Amino acid sequence: MQAAVSLPTEQRITQTLFQGDKFVDQYYRSFGKSVGKFYTPDTRVIWNGAGMTGAQFLQALPQLQAALSGFDVTSYDVQPFGELAMVSVSGTVRLNGKAQFVQYFVVKKTGSLTYIVSDCFRLV
Repeated sequence: MQAAVSLPTEQRITQTLFQGDKFVDQYYRSFGKSVGKFYTPDTRVIWNGAGMTGAQFLQALPQLQAALSGFDVTSYDVQPFGELAMVSVSGTVRLNGKAQFVQYFVVKKTGSLTYIVSDCFRLV
């Protein structure tokens, strides 16, 4: 006998999509300033192939902010995943001209705060 799969309710999906919209907007608008607020020391980060903890990423962040002058998001998708959400983003970033990127997040909302559990960024 197969176990029943519990699907998210329509209300939960709508809420997750709304929160995902806000997260994508806030993350990329704040990248040059205060994006560190989304990371914890335990966040797992893979940045263009280099794996690190959130604490290590926060140490490297000033260099990244200086190198990347802006993001243009062309598409994103948000999927509820239990108490988490998976956010996939693609677009262009200004880095010695323009380069395409993809970025995948697993995010968690706790109260009014949204933080990143996992972040995988890749230039393509």
